[in-house]
Amino acid sequence: MENDKSSVDILKDIAKRADWEINIQERVLNARYGHTSRNVIIRNYQIKNSYFISAQSTNFGKYRIYSGVFFPVSGYDNYKLLIRKRNQLDKFSLRKNKLRFKIGNSSFDSKVHVDTNNDIETHKLLSSSKIQLEIIEYLNTADCLYVGFNEINPNFNKDLEGKKFLSVFMAMGWMLDRKQIDKAYKLGDRLRSKFN
Repeated sequence: MENDKSSVDILKDIAKRADWEINIQERVLNARYGHTSRNVIIRNYQIKNSYFISAQSTNFGKYRIYSGVFFPVSGYDNYKLLIRKRNQLDKFSLRKNKLRFKIGNSSFDSKVHVDTNNDIETHKLLSSSKIQLEIIEYLNTADCLYVGFNEINPNFNKDLEGKKFLSVFMAMGWMLDRKQIDKAYKLGDRLRSKFN
C-alpha cells in the first residue's frame, strides 16, 4: 500500500478528489482472529445509476474479496454471464474448448473465456468489435478482472437489495487505482447501454 495507507483510506482519498459520495461499513466479527467485514460503496453521480463497491467478508466463497463497478439492470433476472481472460488450463482442455461460447472473432475468442446461459443475448452484447477490443484491453490491465452479469449481486445495503447487476470487477483484491476504476466505469457504462 502506498505510504502505509489502508485500502479504505485510499478509496476515501479517491472519492474526495473526485467529489464522489462514499459510505463505509466495517464490523469486527472476531477481534481475536482479526476477522472483519468491510463494505465500501461509492456513488459517482456523473455516471447515472451506478455504484463502485468494494467488499471483504469472512465467508470462504470465491468472491470473499471483490471490488468494482456495478450497474443495476432490470428485466434480465435469469441471464448469467462471466467474462475473464483465458488461462493455460483453458487452452489445454480440448473438450471444454470445443464446447465453450465463442463470438466468432478469433482474436477475441483466443484471449477471452465467456461463460453464459444465453448465447443469443451474449452475441448481442458482444457483437461490436469495438466492445470486444475494450474488454480485451481492460482484462489485460491487471490479474483477476472480470465482466459479469448476475455473477455478484451485493445486497448489504438497502439500495442494493433485490437487484441484478452488470459488473466490471476484480476478485481477490480491491481496485485502488483511479485510472482502473475509470476504465471499469467506462466499459460497464458502454455494456449497460446494450441492455436498454
